[in-house]
Amino acid sequence: MDEKWRDYLYKGVAVFLTVAMCILFFFGIFRFQELRNYAKLIVNILMPFIYGAVIAYLLAPVCARVEAKLIEWAEKYKKIEKLRRFAKGLSILFGLLFFFLIIYTLLAMVIPQLIASVLALIDAMPGYIESTTEWLEHLVEDNPILLSYVDEYSDTILESLQNFARTNVLPNINSIISGVYAGLWNTVTVVKNLIIGVIVAVYLLNSRRNLVLQSKMLVHALFPPKKNLTEGKEQPADWIIREAGILNDYLGGFVKAKLVDSLIIGLICMVFTAIVDMPYAPLVSVVIGVTNIIPFFGPFIGAIPCSLLILIVSPIKFVYFVIFILILQQFDGNILGPKLLGDNTHLSSFWVLFAILLFGGLFGVVGMVIGTPIFAFFYQLLSGWVRDRLDRQK
Repeated sequence: MDEKWRDYLYKGVAVFLTVAMCILFFFGIFRFQELRNYAKLIVNILMPFIYGAVIAYLLAPVCARVEAKLIEWAEKYKKIEKLRRFAKGLSILFGLLFFFLIIYTLLAMVIPQLIASVLALIDAMPGYIESTTEWLEHLVEDNPILLSYVDEYSDTILESLQNFARTNVLPNINSIISGVYAGLWNTVTVVKNLIIGVIVAVYLLNSRRNLVLQSKMLVHALFPPKKNLTEGKEQPADWIIREAGILNDYLGGFVKAKLVDSLIIGLICMVFTAIVDMPYAPLVSVVIGVTNIIPFFGPFIGAIPCSLLILIVSPIKFVYFVIFILILQQFDGNILGPKLLGDNTHLSSFWVLFAILLFGGLFGVVGMVIGTPIFAFFYQLLSGWVRDRLDRQK
Protein backbone atom coordinates (compact mmCIF):
# COMPACT_ATOMS: atom_id res chain seq x y z
CA MET A 1 0.00 0.00 0.00
CA ASP A 2 1.23 3.48 -0.85
CA GLU A 3 2.57 5.44 2.12
CA LYS A 4 0.11 8.28 1.50
CA TRP A 5 -2.95 5.98 1.51
CA ARG A 6 -1.62 4.16 4.55
CA ASP A 7 -1.47 7.47 6.39
CA TYR A 8 -5.07 8.21 5.37
CA LEU A 9 -6.14 4.76 6.55
CA TYR A 10 -4.55 5.23 9.97
CA LYS A 11 -6.15 8.65 10.37
CA GLY A 12 -9.55 7.31 9.30
CA VAL A 13 -9.34 4.44 11.80
CA ALA A 14 -8.33 6.88 14.53
CA VAL A 15 -11.28 9.16 13.75
CA PHE A 16 -13.69 6.19 13.65
CA LEU A 17 -12.46 4.89 17.02
CA THR A 18 -12.72 8.35 18.54
CA VAL A 19 -16.31 8.80 17.36
CA ALA A 20 -17.21 5.27 18.50
CA MET A 21 -15.76 5.88 21.96
CA CYS A 22 -17.68 9.17 22.26
CA ILE A 23 -20.92 7.40 21.30
CA LEU A 24 -20.26 4.63 23.81
CA PHE A 25 -19.43 7.20 26.49
CA PHE A 26 -22.68 9.13 26.06
CA PHE A 27 -24.64 5.87 25.75
CA GLY A 28 -23.13 4.75 29.07
CA ILE A 29 -24.16 8.02 30.73
CA PHE A 30 -27.74 8.11 29.49
CA ARG A 31 -28.29 4.34 29.79
CA PHE A 32 -26.36 3.83 32.99
CA GLN A 33 -29.20 2.05 34.80
CA GLU A 34 -29.70 -0.46 31.98
CA LEU A 35 -25.96 -1.14 31.83
CA ARG A 36 -25.91 -1.56 35.58
CA ASN A 37 -28.74 -4.09 35.41
CA TYR A 38 -26.93 -6.09 32.72
CA ALA A 39 -23.73 -5.98 34.75
CA LYS A 40 -25.63 -7.16 37.84
CA LEU A 41 -27.12 -10.03 35.84
CA ILE A 42 -23.69 -11.12 34.60
CA VAL A 43 -22.25 -10.88 38.13
CA ASN A 44 -25.09 -13.03 39.50
CA ILE A 45 -24.43 -15.66 36.83
CA LEU A 46 -20.69 -15.67 37.53
CA MET A 47 -21.05 -15.46 41.32
CA PRO A 48 -19.85 -19.06 41.93
CA PHE A 49 -16.69 -18.28 39.97
CA ILE A 50 -16.23 -15.05 41.94
CA TYR A 51 -16.56 -16.98 45.21
CA GLY A 52 -14.10 -19.56 43.94
CA ALA A 53 -11.60 -16.93 42.83
CA VAL A 54 -11.75 -15.18 46.22
CA ILE A 55 -11.34 -18.45 48.12
CA ALA A 56 -8.45 -19.51 45.89
CA TYR A 57 -6.77 -16.11 46.22
CA LEU A 58 -6.93 -16.24 50.02
CA LEU A 59 -5.82 -19.87 50.25
CA ALA A 60 -3.03 -19.69 47.63
CA PRO A 61 -0.35 -18.51 50.14
CA VAL A 62 -1.37 -21.26 52.57
CA CYS A 63 -1.21 -23.92 49.85
CA ALA A 64 2.13 -22.63 48.56
CA ARG A 65 3.63 -22.66 52.07
CA VAL A 66 2.39 -26.20 52.81
CA GLU A 67 3.57 -27.47 49.42
CA ALA A 68 7.03 -25.99 49.97
CA LYS A 69 7.25 -27.60 53.42
CA LEU A 70 6.20 -30.99 52.04
CA ILE A 71 8.80 -30.83 49.27
CA GLU A 72 11.45 -29.73 51.76
CA TRP A 73 10.56 -32.66 54.02
CA ALA A 74 10.61 -35.06 51.08
CA GLU A 75 14.05 -33.88 49.98
CA LYS A 76 15.34 -34.28 53.53
CA TYR A 77 14.19 -37.89 53.77
CA LYS A 78 14.96 -38.82 50.16
CA LYS A 79 11.31 -39.25 49.21
CA ILE A 80 11.08 -36.46 46.70
CA GLU A 81 9.91 -38.66 43.82
CA LYS A 82 7.03 -40.12 45.84
CA LEU A 83 5.80 -36.88 47.36
CA ARG A 84 6.36 -34.34 44.62
CA ARG A 85 3.36 -35.61 42.68
CA PHE A 86 1.15 -35.47 45.76
CA ALA A 87 2.49 -32.28 47.37
CA LYS A 88 0.17 -30.00 45.41
CA GLY A 89 -2.90 -32.12 46.14
CA LEU A 90 -2.06 -32.42 49.84
CA SER A 91 -1.48 -28.68 50.09
CA ILE A 92 -4.87 -27.96 48.48
CA LEU A 93 -6.55 -30.44 50.83
CA PHE A 94 -4.92 -28.77 53.83
CA GLY A 95 -5.98 -25.33 52.59
CA LEU A 96 -9.59 -26.44 52.18
CA LEU A 97 -9.61 -28.04 55.64
CA PHE A 98 -8.25 -24.80 57.05
CA PHE A 99 -10.98 -22.83 55.26
CA PHE A 100 -13.77 -25.13 56.48
CA LEU A 101 -12.37 -25.03 60.01
CA ILE A 102 -12.58 -21.24 60.06
CA ILE A 103 -16.13 -21.25 58.65
CA TYR A 104 -17.24 -23.92 61.12
CA THR A 105 -15.69 -22.06 64.05
CA LEU A 106 -17.44 -18.82 63.13
CA LEU A 107 -20.79 -20.52 62.60
CA ALA A 108 -20.44 -22.53 65.80
CA MET A 109 -19.80 -19.33 67.74
CA VAL A 110 -22.38 -17.11 66.05
CA ILE A 111 -25.45 -19.27 65.38
CA PRO A 112 -26.01 -20.68 68.91
CA GLN A 113 -25.40 -17.26 70.41
CA LEU A 114 -27.72 -15.63 67.90
CA ILE A 115 -30.50 -18.10 68.67
CA ALA A 116 -29.94 -17.71 72.41
CA SER A 117 -29.96 -13.92 72.06
CA VAL A 118 -33.26 -13.91 70.15
CA LEU A 119 -34.90 -16.30 72.63
CA ALA A 120 -33.62 -14.29 75.59
CA LEU A 121 -34.95 -11.08 74.07
CA ILE A 122 -38.33 -12.69 73.47
CA ASP A 123 -38.47 -13.96 77.06
CA ALA A 124 -37.33 -10.65 78.53
CA MET A 125 -39.45 -8.42 76.30
CA PRO A 126 -42.56 -8.48 78.57
CA GLY A 127 -40.42 -7.43 81.52
CA TYR A 128 -38.82 -4.62 79.51
CA ILE A 129 -42.23 -3.41 78.38
CA GLU A 130 -43.61 -3.58 81.92
CA SER A 131 -40.66 -1.70 83.45
CA THR A 132 -40.78 0.93 80.69
CA THR A 133 -44.53 1.35 81.21
CA GLU A 134 -44.08 1.77 84.97
CA TRP A 135 -41.37 4.35 84.40
CA LEU A 136 -43.55 6.31 81.99
CA GLU A 137 -46.53 6.17 84.38
CA HIS A 138 -44.38 7.41 87.23
CA LEU A 139 -43.01 10.18 85.02
CA VAL A 140 -46.51 11.24 83.99
CA GLU A 141 -47.84 11.17 87.57
CA ASP A 142 -45.13 13.57 88.72
CA ASN A 143 -45.68 15.90 85.77
CA PRO A 144 -49.21 17.33 85.36
CA ILE A 145 -48.36 18.90 82.02
CA LEU A 146 -47.38 15.56 80.47
CA LEU A 147 -50.46 13.97 82.04
CA SER A 148 -52.72 16.49 80.34
CA TYR A 149 -51.02 15.83 76.97
CA VAL A 150 -51.44 12.07 77.42
CA ASP A 151 -55.14 12.45 78.27
CA GLU A 152 -55.65 14.77 75.31
CA TYR A 153 -53.82 12.80 72.63
CA SER A 154 -54.09 9.18 73.82
CA ASP A 155 -57.23 8.48 71.78
CA THR A 156 -55.72 10.16 68.72
CA ILE A 157 -52.52 8.12 69.00
CA LEU A 158 -54.45 4.87 69.40
CA GLU A 159 -56.66 5.66 66.42
CA SER A 160 -53.59 6.51 64.31
CA LEU A 161 -51.97 3.19 65.19
CA GLN A 162 -55.13 1.30 64.26
CA ASN A 163 -55.38 3.15 60.95
CA PHE A 164 -51.72 2.44 60.22
CA ALA A 165 -52.21 -1.28 60.89
CA ARG A 166 -55.37 -1.39 58.78
CA THR A 167 -54.08 0.62 55.80
CA ASN A 168 -50.39 -0.32 55.69
CA VAL A 169 -49.69 -3.57 57.51
CA LEU A 170 -52.66 -5.76 56.56
CA PRO A 171 -52.62 -5.00 52.78
CA ASN A 172 -48.89 -5.77 52.67
CA ILE A 173 -49.04 -9.15 54.39
CA ASN A 174 -48.52 -10.91 51.06
CA SER A 175 -45.51 -8.73 50.35
CA ILE A 176 -44.05 -9.52 53.76
CA ILE A 177 -44.53 -13.26 53.21
CA SER A 178 -43.01 -12.96 49.73
CA GLY A 179 -40.05 -11.12 51.26
CA VAL A 180 -39.53 -13.96 53.74
CA TYR A 181 -39.62 -16.53 50.92
CA ALA A 182 -37.22 -14.39 48.88
CA GLY A 183 -34.83 -14.22 51.83
CA LEU A 184 -34.91 -18.00 52.23
CA TRP A 185 -34.34 -18.46 48.49
CA ASN A 186 -31.41 -16.02 48.57
CA THR A 187 -29.89 -18.02 51.42
CA VAL A 188 -30.23 -21.24 49.41
CA THR A 189 -28.66 -19.49 46.40
CA VAL A 190 -25.71 -18.26 48.46
CA VAL A 191 -25.10 -21.76 49.85
CA LYS A 192 -25.27 -23.24 46.33
CA ASN A 193 -22.88 -20.62 44.96
CA LEU A 194 -20.51 -21.23 47.86
CA ILE A 195 -20.46 -24.99 47.26
CA ILE A 196 -19.77 -24.51 43.55
CA GLY A 197 -17.23 -21.81 44.47
CA VAL A 198 -15.26 -24.31 46.58
CA ILE A 199 -15.10 -26.66 43.58
CA VAL A 200 -13.95 -23.79 41.36
CA ALA A 201 -11.34 -22.85 43.98
CA VAL A 202 -9.90 -26.38 43.85
CA TYR A 203 -9.47 -26.13 40.07
CA LEU A 204 -7.91 -22.67 40.35
CA LEU A 205 -5.51 -23.73 43.09
CA ASN A 206 -4.47 -26.78 41.12
CA SER A 207 -3.86 -24.71 37.96
CA ARG A 208 -2.54 -21.52 39.56
CA ARG A 209 0.94 -21.74 38.04
CA ASN A 210 -0.42 -22.51 34.56
CA LEU A 211 -2.88 -19.62 34.86
CA VAL A 212 -0.10 -17.20 35.78
CA LEU A 213 2.03 -18.44 32.87
CA GLN A 214 -0.90 -18.18 30.43
CA SER A 215 -1.66 -14.65 31.63
CA LYS A 216 1.93 -13.58 30.99
CA MET A 217 1.87 -15.20 27.54
CA LEU A 218 -1.38 -13.37 26.73
CA VAL A 219 0.09 -10.02 27.81
CA HIS A 220 3.21 -10.55 25.69
CA ALA A 221 1.04 -11.58 22.73
CA LEU A 222 -1.18 -8.51 22.97
CA PHE A 223 1.73 -6.10 23.57
CA PRO A 224 4.67 -7.20 21.40
CA PRO A 225 8.12 -5.69 22.00
CA LYS A 226 8.68 -2.19 20.66
CA LYS A 227 11.84 -1.26 18.85
CA ASN A 228 13.88 1.88 19.36
CA LEU A 229 12.82 2.35 23.00
CA THR A 230 14.82 4.89 24.95
CA GLU A 231 17.43 3.51 27.33
CA GLY A 232 15.96 2.33 30.62
CA LYS A 233 12.41 2.24 29.21
CA GLU A 234 10.43 -0.93 29.88
CA GLN A 235 8.63 -2.89 27.24
CA PRO A 236 4.81 -2.51 27.55
CA ALA A 237 4.29 -6.18 28.44
CA ASP A 238 6.98 -6.09 31.14
CA TRP A 239 5.47 -2.90 32.57
CA ILE A 240 1.97 -4.44 32.72
CA ILE A 241 3.26 -7.60 34.44
CA ARG A 242 5.27 -5.54 36.93
CA GLU A 243 2.28 -3.34 37.77
CA ALA A 244 0.05 -6.42 38.13
CA GLY A 245 2.54 -7.74 40.67
CA ILE A 246 2.38 -4.44 42.55
CA LEU A 247 -1.43 -4.59 42.57
CA ASN A 248 -1.27 -8.14 43.92
CA ASP A 249 1.13 -6.98 46.66
CA TYR A 250 -1.15 -4.09 47.60
CA LEU A 251 -4.35 -6.11 47.60
CA GLY A 252 -3.05 -9.37 49.01
CA GLY A 253 -0.88 -7.77 51.67
CA PHE A 254 -3.65 -5.44 52.82
CA VAL A 255 -6.42 -8.06 52.95
CA LYS A 256 -4.30 -10.72 54.66
CA ALA A 257 -2.90 -8.30 57.22
CA LYS A 258 -6.40 -6.95 57.88
CA LEU A 259 -7.68 -10.49 58.47
CA VAL A 260 -4.94 -11.13 61.04
CA ASP A 261 -5.62 -7.74 62.63
CA SER A 262 -9.35 -8.48 62.89
CA LEU A 263 -8.67 -11.92 64.37
CA ILE A 264 -6.50 -10.39 67.10
CA ILE A 265 -9.10 -7.70 67.82
CA GLY A 266 -11.83 -10.35 68.07
CA LEU A 267 -9.74 -12.43 70.49
CA ILE A 268 -8.98 -9.40 72.66
CA CYS A 269 -12.68 -8.53 72.73
CA MET A 270 -13.56 -12.13 73.66
CA VAL A 271 -11.09 -12.12 76.58
CA PHE A 272 -12.44 -8.83 77.91
CA THR A 273 -16.11 -9.77 77.58
CA ALA A 274 -15.43 -13.10 79.29
CA ILE A 275 -13.57 -11.45 82.20
CA VAL A 276 -16.32 -8.91 82.92
CA ASP A 277 -19.07 -11.50 82.25
CA MET A 278 -20.52 -9.46 79.39
CA PRO A 279 -23.81 -10.78 77.97
CA TYR A 280 -23.58 -12.48 74.57
CA ALA A 281 -19.77 -12.43 74.78
CA PRO A 282 -18.99 -14.84 71.86
CA LEU A 283 -21.53 -13.18 69.57
CA VAL A 284 -20.28 -9.68 70.39
CA SER A 285 -16.63 -10.72 69.90
CA VAL A 286 -17.29 -12.31 66.50
CA VAL A 287 -19.26 -9.28 65.30
CA ILE A 288 -16.52 -6.88 66.45
CA GLY A 289 -13.80 -8.99 64.81
CA VAL A 290 -15.62 -9.49 61.49
CA THR A 291 -16.70 -5.88 61.05
CA ASN A 292 -13.19 -4.71 61.93
CA ILE A 293 -12.15 -5.97 58.46
CA ILE A 294 -13.81 -2.84 57.05
CA PRO A 295 -11.36 0.05 57.45
CA PHE A 296 -12.38 3.23 59.26
CA PHE A 297 -16.13 2.52 59.55
CA GLY A 298 -15.92 -1.14 60.57
CA PRO A 299 -15.53 -0.57 64.32
CA PHE A 300 -18.62 1.65 64.43
CA ILE A 301 -20.66 -0.74 62.26
CA GLY A 302 -20.00 -3.58 64.68
CA ALA A 303 -20.05 -1.68 67.96
CA ILE A 304 -23.46 0.01 67.54
CA PRO A 305 -25.69 -3.12 67.39
CA CYS A 306 -23.60 -4.89 70.02
CA SER A 307 -23.90 -1.90 72.36
CA LEU A 308 -27.67 -1.79 71.94
CA LEU A 309 -27.88 -5.54 72.63
CA ILE A 310 -25.89 -5.15 75.85
CA LEU A 311 -27.86 -2.05 76.85
CA ILE A 312 -31.09 -4.04 76.91
CA VAL A 313 -29.60 -6.51 79.38
CA SER A 314 -27.34 -4.34 81.54
CA PRO A 315 -26.94 -0.55 81.22
CA ILE A 316 -23.83 -0.48 83.44
CA LYS A 317 -22.10 -3.12 81.29
CA PHE A 318 -23.12 -1.10 78.26
CA VAL A 319 -21.03 1.77 79.64
CA TYR A 320 -18.08 -0.59 80.26
CA PHE A 321 -18.38 -1.96 76.73
CA VAL A 322 -18.46 1.47 75.08
CA ILE A 323 -15.35 2.56 77.02
CA PHE A 324 -13.59 -0.68 76.12
CA ILE A 325 -14.45 -0.32 72.40
CA LEU A 326 -13.07 3.23 72.33
CA ILE A 327 -9.82 2.06 73.95
CA LEU A 328 -9.64 -1.02 71.69
CA GLN A 329 -10.07 0.99 68.51
CA GLN A 330 -7.43 3.48 69.59
CA PHE A 331 -5.08 0.55 70.20
CA ASP A 332 -5.93 -0.95 66.80
CA GLY A 333 -5.69 2.31 64.88
CA ASN A 334 -2.45 3.57 66.44
CA ILE A 335 -0.49 0.46 67.46
CA LEU A 336 -1.70 -2.91 66.16
CA GLY A 337 -2.97 -1.82 62.73
CA PRO A 338 0.17 0.13 61.68
CA LYS A 339 2.35 -2.70 63.04
CA LEU A 340 0.63 -5.35 60.89
CA LEU A 341 -0.31 -3.30 57.84
CA GLY A 342 2.72 -1.03 57.80
CA ASP A 343 2.63 1.84 55.32
CA ASN A 344 1.97 -0.38 52.33
CA THR A 345 -0.73 1.86 50.89
CA HIS A 346 1.18 5.16 51.21
CA LEU A 347 -2.13 7.01 51.49
CA SER A 348 -3.05 9.80 53.85
CA SER A 349 -6.13 9.49 56.06
CA PHE A 350 -8.07 11.76 53.70
CA TRP A 351 -7.51 9.48 50.69
CA VAL A 352 -8.28 6.37 52.76
CA LEU A 353 -11.65 7.88 53.71
CA PHE A 354 -12.23 8.95 50.09
CA ALA A 355 -11.46 5.45 48.80
CA ILE A 356 -13.77 3.78 51.34
CA LEU A 357 -16.68 6.09 50.53
CA LEU A 358 -16.16 5.84 46.75
CA PHE A 359 -15.76 2.07 46.49
CA GLY A 360 -18.30 1.45 49.24
CA GLY A 361 -20.89 3.44 47.30
CA LEU A 362 -20.09 1.54 44.10
CA PHE A 363 -19.63 -2.01 45.39
CA GLY A 364 -21.04 -2.08 48.92
CA VAL A 365 -19.24 -3.82 51.77
CA VAL A 366 -16.82 -5.57 49.42
CA GLY A 367 -15.82 -2.18 48.01
CA MET A 368 -15.21 -0.83 51.51
CA VAL A 369 -12.82 -3.73 52.20
CA ILE A 370 -10.79 -3.69 48.96
CA GLY A 371 -11.22 0.00 48.09
CA THR A 372 -8.15 1.23 49.95
CA PRO A 373 -5.51 -1.04 48.31
CA ILE A 374 -7.04 -0.65 44.83
CA PHE A 375 -7.16 3.14 45.15
CA ALA A 376 -3.57 3.07 46.48
CA PHE A 377 -2.51 1.17 43.35
CA PHE A 378 -4.03 3.75 41.00
CA TYR A 379 -2.62 6.51 43.19
CA GLN A 380 0.91 5.18 42.77
CA LEU A 381 0.32 4.82 39.01
CA LEU A 382 -0.68 8.47 38.78
CA SER A 383 2.21 9.52 41.02
CA GLY A 384 4.69 7.64 38.82
CA TRP A 385 3.26 9.23 35.67
CA VAL A 386 3.48 12.71 37.21
CA ARG A 387 7.07 12.17 38.33
CA ASP A 388 8.00 10.85 34.88
CA ARG A 389 6.46 13.91 33.20
CA LEU A 390 8.25 16.26 35.57
CA ASP A 391 11.57 14.51 34.95
CA ARG A 392 11.10 14.93 31.22
CA GLN A 393 10.38 18.62 31.72
CA LYS A 394 13.37 18.88 34.08
